[in-house]
Amino acid sequence: MGKKYFITSDIHSYFSIMMKALKRRGFDINNQDHIFVLVGDLFDRGPESLELYNWVRALPKERRILIRGNHEYLFRDMVKRGHAESHDYHNMTIDSLYQLNKWNDIEEVHDYYKSLIDVDFDSPEYRQKESHLKDGRQKCFYSQITKEIIDWFASDEWINYWETPNYIFTHGFIPLRQHINFEKSLQYGYYIKDGDDEYRDDWRNATNDEWEDATWFNWRANYQLVKNGLNKTGKYIVVGHWHTSDLYKFLNGTHRQTYDCPIYKSKRYKIIGLDACTAGSGKVNIMVLKEEEL
Repeated sequence: MGKKYFITSDIHSYFSIMMKALKRRGFDINNQDHIFVLVGDLFDRGPESLELYNWVRALPKERRILIRGNHEYLFRDMVKRGHAESHDYHNMTIDSLYQLNKWNDIEEVHDYYKSLIDVDFDSPEYRQKESHLKDGRQKCFYSQITKEIIDWFASDEWINYWETPNYIFTHGFIPLRQHINFEKSLQYGYYIKDGDDEYRDDWRNATNDEWEDATWFNWRANYQLVKNGLNKTGKYIVVGHWHTSDLYKFLNGTHRQTYDCPIYKSKRYKIIGLDACTAGSGKVNIMVLKEEEL
């Protein structure tokens, strides 16, 4: 029968939704020829980070292909600095950290803060709650499972791209001649473009920093470049990162509802998009390819 590859992206901690989608597409956890492929962004936004982590790690290494997305880097950077910044709350990276560490007390503390109206910030009650929150956060940042995940993300099991005879799988796009300014992207909401990007023949030899930048590829800013022939690889580039409703809109001129995000495929531009905007749509896209189709 040969191997069959179940390709998805941007799960964002929605484990149950992913499992339902895999089941609908015929994925069998006991079938040694069924391979799971993630095109980036395992965590953040959803409620089931630990369940998702345990499931992926339980798969034999030879049955999982893992490509880094920008949220793998967000998690790494947050843990490295030892505290959450505004974008970590916006992206809910901090929530993933709490979920992975089974720190459920955060809900109690959140409810407490929401109830504050005329609070005495010098009161023993407030100081106790504040101390509880701080201690819990610190334990999550420096726990064994957090270290385990950071080491896993940094391991050679996670790759920048996976290339086959007909496809290139990567999270945002392949590295280009001009890449985005990461610091500005964080500051201004990931919508900064530092000039025209150009195709580079040596994209496979890009540095890790350039590959990291490429995970933030801005489809709204760069769609015209793609339409003008930015993909010169001769292969389909399969990406996540950007909701497919925007790919339909900007590349095809087809209006779709914000959360209507089926798999996007363009023969003209040789682009396939997978990001279903799961947090809004409640769906996960699964692309299935047989070994001979790759």
